[in-house]
Amino acid sequence: MPESRCLQGIWSSPWIFIFAASGSAVGLGNIWKFPYVLGQNGGGAFLLVYCLCLLLVGLPVLMAEVALGRTVRSNPIDTVNDLSERHILHSGWVFVPWLAGVTGFLILTFYSVIAGWSLAYLDRAVSGEFVGITQEAAYRMFDTLLATPAEMLLWHTIFMALVILTVGQSVTRGLSAVVKILLPVLVVTLILLASYSMLIGNSAEALNFMFRWSWQDVSFDVILAAVGLALFSLSVGMGAMFAYGAYMSKRMSIARACTIVVGVDLLVAILAGLVIFPLVFSFNIDVEAGPSLTFVSLPIIFGNLLGGQFFAGVFFVLLVVAALTSAISMLELFVAWLHERFSMTRLKAAVFMGIAVWFVGIAVLLSFNHWDNKLLLGLNVFELLDSMTSLVLLPVGAILLSIMVAWFIPHSMLQNEMITKQANHFQWWYKTLKFISIPAMVVITLAGWIGG
Repeated sequence: MPESRCLQGIWSSPWIFIFAASGSAVGLGNIWKFPYVLGQNGGGAFLLVYCLCLLLVGLPVLMAEVALGRTVRSNPIDTVNDLSERHILHSGWVFVPWLAGVTGFLILTFYSVIAGWSLAYLDRAVSGEFVGITQEAAYRMFDTLLATPAEMLLWHTIFMALVILTVGQSVTRGLSAVVKILLPVLVVTLILLASYSMLIGNSAEALNFMFRWSWQDVSFDVILAAVGLALFSLSVGMGAMFAYGAYMSKRMSIARACTIVVGVDLLVAILAGLVIFPLVFSFNIDVEAGPSLTFVSLPIIFGNLLGGQFFAGVFFVLLVVAALTSAISMLELFVAWLHERFSMTRLKAAVFMGIAVWFVGIAVLLSFNHWDNKLLLGLNVFELLDSMTSLVLLPVGAILLSIMVAWFIPHSMLQNEMITKQANHFQWWYKTLKFISIPAMVVITLAGWIGG
């Protein structure tokens, strides 16, 4: 392809790529969603199945996405177009990166609103509004936020401005500069918070709940939940890792880097559980509280602890940081495409796409109050976007991308991209993707549709 279409930035070291990819994977799903899904699915049995799913589904698909991104060293859309021009792929496969980009765009429209809630609660935490709060007052606080579109718009706008400014910089000055600082801070702070929680909370019951299991606890619903969360928590299927792979040096081992990314993703999720569950059991909070576990239960916990105001502030800073690092990658695919195809500056492309996300986000935040109308299938705007992306677009995108890589990209091209000294490592990945990962994703997608 012409040199002008090739990406100019390259991750300066393998660790910068790992930080960036881990930042994309680690998000609200790890710190906010993982604990409540774990709580709803029985604890230890779910964690065991989740780890297996990360290894047998999440890791192979992640490697496939990164490898394809690095193949031509361009944005995902032009990568597939280039492979089509070289008669390696049919031109119809360009639908896959377009689907990934649209999926990331739609997810960011409501992701930014939820991230705005984290900013709002950070403000409440540092201002002392959690101190001595009752359960009734905590529910009222959350309901008041949802009923106040002006405040949600303010935080939604601030968050999107942070995303635009970060993505609008070059790879070195923007993405790299953010993730190499924020991700280590996030992990270290989670470790400190988990240590504090284990010290003052009911650590024995929390550890028993999270890590003790029996085969009787492993049900079909637990397996479905674990496979789904493993797939979605790694940000596969929306072009994020595809785009990041294009910035990856040819000297880096995809297998090694992606394995570390999966490890970091799992580490953050477990640490989040160790932060929350000792306190949940200590204060007799319902472990099956669901999404409210963060925005209702934790203010109660922190508000009644010695030093809780400080630790609440730290916790919600982590939520914002995790949300930012994931949101950056959701915007990257189209920003890279606009930058290369139309010679737009990265900042101008980020502003253009960010404003589009911001406008749709307004409809999302209004769906919690003034526009709480059921548009389709009994769902409002937020519910429709959430269901459409999680049940249809993300899994379909991940399945199509995996099929394209496993069945249509030449075996030799993939082996050259993997750069592994052990041939059996490549064969493990290739056969696992073909015969385990793809069938598992097909099964969970069909089961989700039938069950829904």
